[in-house]
Amino acid sequence: MGGLVSLLTSLILNQEGVEAISASWGEFVAGAIFLFAVGMTFSAVSQMSFFAYLLVNRLALGLLRSKRLWHYVQLLLVAFTFFDLVYFRYTAFGQEGESWTHYLLLPSLLLAVTLLLAWLKVKQTNRQAFVPALFLLFVVTTIAAVPALVTNDTVWLQQMMITILVCHTWQLFLLPRLNTDAKPDKTVRTGKKRLA
Repeated sequence: MGGLVSLLTSLILNQEGVEAISASWGEFVAGAIFLFAVGMTFSAVSQMSFFAYLLVNRLALGLLRSKRLWHYVQLLLVAFTFFDLVYFRYTAFGQEGESWTHYLLLPSLLLAVTLLLAWLKVKQTNRQAFVPALFLLFVVTTIAAVPALVTNDTVWLQQMMITILVCHTWQLFLLPRLNTDAKPDKTVRTGKKRLA
């Protein structure tokens, strides 16, 4: 999944890069293989961060003993991450005289997309899924994309964030199906025969 998304993102958003590798068929194939491999790496980062979130979520629920409190903490961290995406990127990369409002674009766009995806997750499952989905898609995607955030390279930033966000979304929406398929059959435990 990550390899295809990375390849498509680069072909759509990075016209200069596509023109650079389009000089010959061999260069194009080599560039496509490289972008696919990079996407697979981003996909692996996405999977690790997804499972890390699942672990942190269970630990926080056990420590706080209140789902509502954990939801408030996650919302606070979403707001903190939004602020960090604006403030730290502006202080690190802002030019003298440049307005900080330019740095609102990335976090605002990411937040809008993740709010929509979290709402779709609620439609798929239940309303309790909104805050965890928002946290995963906004905060965890941002943390996973830190290597691209610190370089301030627009092409790599778009490629990494889009790939990780798509992978997180795929994992998030696939999880209920995996949980349903993994539920043990009660007839096996009780020793009763299953009727056809």
